[in-house]
Amino acid sequence: MNNPLKHTFIIGMMGSGKTKTAHLLSKKLDIPYIDTDHDLVSILNLNMEEVFDHFSEKKFRVLESVYFIEHLKNKQHIYATGGGIILNKENRVAMKQCGKTILLTASTSTLFERLSNDKTNIRPLFKKNKNKKFLEDVWHDRKKHYRECADFIVETDKKNENEIANEIAGLLQ
Repeated sequence: MNNPLKHTFIIGMMGSGKTKTAHLLSKKLDIPYIDTDHDLVSILNLNMEEVFDHFSEKKFRVLESVYFIEHLKNKQHIYATGGGIILNKENRVAMKQCGKTILLTASTSTLFERLSNDKTNIRPLFKKNKNKKFLEDVWHDRKKHYRECADFIVETDKKNENEIANEIAGLLQ
C-alpha cells in the first residue's frame, strides 16, 4: 500500500471512529495521518463550536474543501475526514482519483451512544440536535455520497478501534 500517489481516506458519520482509527492505521502502516477537522480548527485557532459560530456550516465546508484538495498534492497520508466532506462533489471526485476510501458505518444507537459519551470532541451539529432522529436524517441525506466514495465499507458496531484498524489494514494489502 505504500504507493506515494495513493492516499487512504476514512469517511463516515460523526462518531463512527474516523480519528482514532486513522491514528492507529497510521502506526500500523507507517504512513502519516491527517485529521482534517483538527487541522482546520488549528489553522483557524478556534474550536469546532467556535468555527460553526463564526462561519456558517456552508462557509466551513468551503474552507474544508480548499484545505483538503490542496493537501492532496502532498505526500501519501491517511485522512480522517470530517463527516461532511462528501457533501462537496470535488472532494468525492478527488477521493476516487487519489486513493482508497473506507466508509466506517455504525448503527444510529451506537453513534448516539458514542457521541453522547464523548466529552472531549464537541460536534456542533449534534449538540444542537442531540437525538437519534437527527443522526438518522443526516445518514439518510449523506448515505448516497458515502457509498459512492467507498471502496470498502467497515461496520464498526461492537468493534474497538484496534480491530477496525486491523480490518482496514487487511483490506488495503
